[in-house]
Amino acid sequence: MAKKIVRAAEVGFGTVSFTVSGDDKPVIKTFSSSVGRINESRIGQADMGIGKRETVEVDIDGDIFEVGPDAYLSAQDSDDVLSDHYVGSKQYKALLKGSLSLMHDRVIDLLVVGLPVNHWSKKNELIKLTEGVHDFKGGKQRIVKKTMVLPQPVAGLVSYATSLPKQEFEKNFKTANVVCVDAGYLTLDVCTSRGLTPIEKRSGATESGFSTVLNEIIPTLSKAFSLTNNLSRRLVDNAFWKTNGKLKVRGYEYPFPICKKEDNDLGIEYDVTGNINSSTSTAANYVRNIVGSGDDIDYFVLFGGPIKTFEPAIRAQYPHHKMIVLENNLTTVVEGLFYAGKQVVRG
Repeated sequence: MAKKIVRAAEVGFGTVSFTVSGDDKPVIKTFSSSVGRINESRIGQADMGIGKRETVEVDIDGDIFEVGPDAYLSAQDSDDVLSDHYVGSKQYKALLKGSLSLMHDRVIDLLVVGLPVNHWSKKNELIKLTEGVHDFKGGKQRIVKKTMVLPQPVAGLVSYATSLPKQEFEKNFKTANVVCVDAGYLTLDVCTSRGLTPIEKRSGATESGFSTVLNEIIPTLSKAFSLTNNLSRRLVDNAFWKTNGKLKVRGYEYPFPICKKEDNDLGIEYDVTGNINSSTSTAANYVRNIVGSGDDIDYFVLFGGPIKTFEPAIRAQYPHHKMIVLENNLTTVVEGLFYAGKQVVRG
């Protein structure tokens, strides 16, 4: 009997992660949630023999978009951020359909997709969007037989549980009270559980994700560089995780999050640590409000792309608790989606 193909996708406000192949262990691809509208008259749209962008084109309701690692090169600010409509937005549909295009299998028996807790009402809409036949440029086709949707923090919990040795899972995890915190671009999701069973009244989401940190610090940085417009969100985002604590502006690198005048020849000076702490403390307060004092909590599991930015504030709320920060924090959710799907097809 042929093995059933399970694939997973997580479309976030900051990044997209999906499994392109793999049976027992998934092969994962991740890129920025940038969406570029195709305009044939725009210079650089076509490959001019110099360099070709790593993107795929998708048709969404008659509009052509490109998504992929290099899509940000053609994305406008209005296209680059998912709207509050999320699943119903053209940007979301383009990112999800682009992910399907990049998966290696024509027929997918089970597609597992994650949703933020505060968008859980979109579950049926997402199933309808994904199940069926998807046609792409050049005659490529993807067929999704069935879709399963999970809350993103629950998927993260599954990923962590799957990583445990069987003895530890049976002896310690199954009866443990665990708080999973998934830090995303727009939201910070919290799932309190007894083993793998979520405790709904102590789970939820707040729109105090990483975007609030950027919103808090960008005006200060823009003023420091005497900019008439706000500093690019992408440049600031890169300073957190891509350029190793350096903010690159106008071709020069500056220490981040603190820059002293003596650190550069242009007299640039700023300190945004207070701004960062203010934003992350708001998110950590939400965790405290929904989880409580934590006297019955055994430990916390932290993940999500920007989780290290939020970690100090969460630790400050729970200084006596064990905090497990997953190394694969950017792909934890999509891994959990994949493993949950594999468990379902095994029966």
